[in-house]
Amino acid sequence: MGTKVSKLTTGISAVVLAIGLCGCPTEWPLPPFDTTGEYEGSWQGQTNEAGKAEVQIVTGCPLTLTLEQDLTLNYPGDHGVRGTVVIDYSCIVLPEWMNGEIPPSTVEVTGLLADTGELILASGGLGPGIAVLLTLGGTGADVDADGFMDTYSGSWAFGFLLAGVQQPFGVTGTFEVASVD
Repeated sequence: MGTKVSKLTTGISAVVLAIGLCGCPTEWPLPPFDTTGEYEGSWQGQTNEAGKAEVQIVTGCPLTLTLEQDLTLNYPGDHGVRGTVVIDYSCIVLPEWMNGEIPPSTVEVTGLLADTGELILASGGLGPGIAVLLTLGGTGADVDADGFMDTYSGSWAFGFLLAGVQQPFGVTGTFEVASVD
């Protein structure tokens, strides 16, 4: 037991010494812009192999994002982003045997804004017999240099795994949104 404690103490001492010799950054990086705001645009994509025969997706499906970022937090918290994504499925052509429409999905997301403007947002959930995962990854831009993100575009995936179904069903594709002034 004494040897393990001695090795642990030696390891911790080495880390503290290395940090002391190298020093901490005097200034932490600031986010490239504030993502707080509302965004509207569209998504397009296709279903995976399990769903291709059942559903056809056309382009230009509505997509809305409402994002919040607290720039008053210390690094790295000031790079954190949270919000809501509303995915509208009105552009999906359902098979004849399915009646009605698919209601929009409203999904709470959290993510991280990189210093390069890349923004990753994700959400997931597990329930009895189902798993759901939404990811959006892309690049934001402050086009007018006012300190706020004006556009955000990239790729996205929304997947479902149902108990007893061999292959997950999902939609993947691209998206682009712009700030609503």
